[in-house]
Amino acid sequence: MFLNSRKIPVELLHYRALQKRRHLNAAEDRQLKIYRSGYEGECLYDKIFDEIGHSNLYIFRDVYLAAGNSGAQYDSLVIAGDAVVVNEIKNYRGEYYYKNGRFSKNNEVIPDNPFSQVDRAVGKLYRICRNYNVTVEITGKVIFPNDDFRLYSEDNSIWKNVVIRMDLKKYFREFKESCNTEKADKLVSLIRAHTTENPYFNGSLGAGQIRTGIYCGECGSFNLEKGRFQLTCAECGTIESNETHLLRAMSDHKFLFYNQPMTKRSLLRLIDHQLHGRTVLRSLQRHCDVIKKGRQTSYEFRYYDVNAALKETKKVQRYKDKPGNKIKEQRDYSAE
Repeated sequence: MFLNSRKIPVELLHYRALQKRRHLNAAEDRQLKIYRSGYEGECLYDKIFDEIGHSNLYIFRDVYLAAGNSGAQYDSLVIAGDAVVVNEIKNYRGEYYYKNGRFSKNNEVIPDNPFSQVDRAVGKLYRICRNYNVTVEITGKVIFPNDDFRLYSEDNSIWKNVVIRMDLKKYFREFKESCNTEKADKLVSLIRAHTTENPYFNGSLGAGQIRTGIYCGECGSFNLEKGRFQLTCAECGTIESNETHLLRAMSDHKFLFYNQPMTKRSLLRLIDHQLHGRTVLRSLQRHCDVIKKGRQTSYEFRYYDVNAALKETKKVQRYKDKPGNKIKEQRDYSAE
């Protein structure tokens, strides 16, 4: 069974929010595509695993484990009986070659070697278990879930560590005979005790580098017509409440200025003061944890991202959001 949800990576949420507020340069656009493709591959892995079934297993997804002064990120940790399997998921597309310990595509070397990443992750997990006198077998495989991936190599030793799309269901079925054990329960507790937040990302930028204001959640336009409790998009006609816009702005603030405190002033600056300060303050108090340090007050967004926030608040929102006519037409057309 999946023991945790797979959240959209903070890096992807950062670049998504950034894309809404400025034109991405070539490097940023490349990062956005890399993180988006990686997340899509992980979701595909989850979907296929769901189809085969995993109620007899313990599975952690997208977790960071601290080991001493360092740590490692794990796309998927499968606890099967008394053993642990590390799955490194790579959503590669196209033709790849492996030679002399290097991956390459179009004669360009891929800087991150997936096999090295798996070995490093396995080693970190061994270190954690050893520190707590837990003896366990830990293995690793690189999963390539995209059916447009091809790998060529004369090094036959790699194939035992590789699972491609056509073999993925067969690979998952190999876990069918496993069953949860007392040691498996201990391993779950050990992994949970060492889970930490993403320690590697600190993508923050100055407010002057982005467009401030509020934008339509459907089409992204900043051209909004203000009502008392709602705003209407002049481009697509979508109607969204002030609360929805502020939840989106809080989420943007979280991922644009990662690990920086959010204050009433900084949120007002991000939305270009387009909503009244009292409205902003009420929303901050309703949807954030208040943090006081001396005379300074900051707010920590209570939800992971705007999607999680809207999922909770839409049930009780007084002023409902409504898709615009153009959005309805597009949906109706795509449904035909």
